[in-house]
Amino acid sequence: MRIIIAILCTMIFQNSWGHGGENHSEEKTASPAVHNQIVSSNKNLENIYKTINTNYKKRVKPIFEKSCFDCHSGETNYPWYYKIPGIKQLIDSDIKEAKVHLDFSNDFPFLSHETPIKDLKSIFNSLEEERMPPQRYLWFHGENNLTEKEFKEVKRWISESLEAME
Repeated sequence: MRIIIAILCTMIFQNSWGHGGENHSEEKTASPAVHNQIVSSNKNLENIYKTINTNYKKRVKPIFEKSCFDCHSGETNYPWYYKIPGIKQLIDSDIKEAKVHLDFSNDFPFLSHETPIKDLKSIFNSLEEERMPPQRYLWFHGENNLTEKEFKEVKRWISESLEAME
C-alpha cells in the first residue's frame, strides 16, 4: 500500500511541476506555416537552420529517438501494459501534452509553441534539471535514460546551435 501511495504522490508531483514553473494557463499553439514563412524570407537564418538540422540528424537525433521519441514524435513504441484501462489514458494524455510542447517528428526546427531558441533553451534546462525523460517514464524504461556521454553531446549541440542563432 505504501508503494502505491508513493507512486501516486510522485505522479501528482511530476504532473504539477513537470514543466519547471512554466505557465501554461494560456496555451499557445504551434504555427509552422508562419514560422516557415519567416525562415524562407531570411536566407541567412534558413542556412543556419539547415546546418543545425544536419548536425541534429547526425549527432542528436539517434539520442532523441531512444529517449524522447516515444512521447515527442509520431513514432511511439507502446509498451505491453498500454492497453490496461487507466494506464492507456495516462499514456495518451502524456503523449498528447508532450507533442503540444515539442514534437521532434520533422527534425529541426521542431514543431512547438515557441521559437527554436526557446525550444533549445527549454530542452537544455529540462536535461539540466533532470525533468526529461520524466522519472515515471524511466521507472519502466530505465534503459532509455541518457548516458553521461549522450547528455554532454546534446548539451554541446544545443550550445553550438544557440551560438549560431544568437
